[in-house]
Amino acid sequence: MSYEEENEGRLRRTRKVRRMQAERLPFMPYAAGPIIALGLLVLFAVWPFASGVIERSAERAAIEALAGAGAGWARPRVSGQWITLEGTPPSEEAAESALQAVRQAKARTLLGPARPVTRVRDRFTRNEAVETPKDMPNGWSFRLADGVLTLDGDMPDNDVRDEVLKAARAEIAPPRLISIRDSLTITNEPLPEGYTSVALRGIDTVTRCDRGVASFSSNRFSISCELPGADAAGVREIALAPIALGEIGAVDIMAREAVASCESSLSELLSGAQIKFNSSSAAIDASSSDLLDEVTEAVRACPGNLRIEGHTDSTGLDETNRRLSQARAEAVRNALIARGVPATRLVAAGYGATRPIGSNQTADGRAQNRRIEIRVIRVSE
Repeated sequence: MSYEEENEGRLRRTRKVRRMQAERLPFMPYAAGPIIALGLLVLFAVWPFASGVIERSAERAAIEALAGAGAGWARPRVSGQWITLEGTPPSEEAAESALQAVRQAKARTLLGPARPVTRVRDRFTRNEAVETPKDMPNGWSFRLADGVLTLDGDMPDNDVRDEVLKAARAEIAPPRLISIRDSLTITNEPLPEGYTSVALRGIDTVTRCDRGVASFSSNRFSISCELPGADAAGVREIALAPIALGEIGAVDIMAREAVASCESSLSELLSGAQIKFNSSSAAIDASSSDLLDEVTEAVRACPGNLRIEGHTDSTGLDETNRRLSQARAEAVRNALIARGVPATRLVAAGYGATRPIGSNQTADGRAQNRRIEIRVIRVSE
């Protein structure tokens, strides 16, 4: 066979290779990936602090509410926005009053007062002598603040609710009372005779206040009220008059002038000479003993309950400063209690470096910021 014949008998195979360009993702996913990752990292880092701020706000609001209700025996335990109250109540009425106070507790925010507590649980240790009353209504709470009267609580039917609303609207008189916020609940269940009469007593008293809270809980009517001194005696007389149902509870009438005089005296004392502490400690320096004696006398002359506020400069970590300021406020509270001020009148709160009055860039400014202030707890707080 010739070379040509052999070559003709062969099959010719051709392999073609086609190069494909790899598909590329558009620019956006590559650009967004790092941004999303960074955002998640920031969220992961910030969330524990945000959660801590919420818890501290809820705890502070609960402590102040308990102090305002005279429930110094109750201890709040915080988890998120849930509060668990512990302690041994002197009576079932006192237990219910403490629960109601924390439910209504408010904290200051950039948008105004808000309720940081979403749920309140009862973990009280009750003495055998304390019996839970049966078939009692949950009661109501009427709060006047910043010209708004907020009505919360139980009404048996629409007729009673309308009667209460009518009485409230009849008292509208700007700027003291501008509007009514209705948050009443209709139970559609019969309530004890006299319940409506006591609710109308609540409207009659609280609408005479500049700021006030009237409540009926566990068969007990109570009111806290801040108003001009000239009107105090009249409101006290109305509040203490016999009622158709239950009994009279706490009646705390604070003359506006007395509140201003109290805070002015305390401010003058504490700005002229600071309560001194050992460095980075809550131990009060012995040199402040005479000043604490003077503060005690001023506090005794004050109306209502008082909040001892601790402040620091901005040196160090925020959480460390908050804890130090809280510990120092509690140390002052204990010092005043040891000097005879009732514990139920005092509450301690630490604000860390969040409320400076001087520059944290100078030694003098930082010294001004490390301070204790004492204020009357206002009815609407």
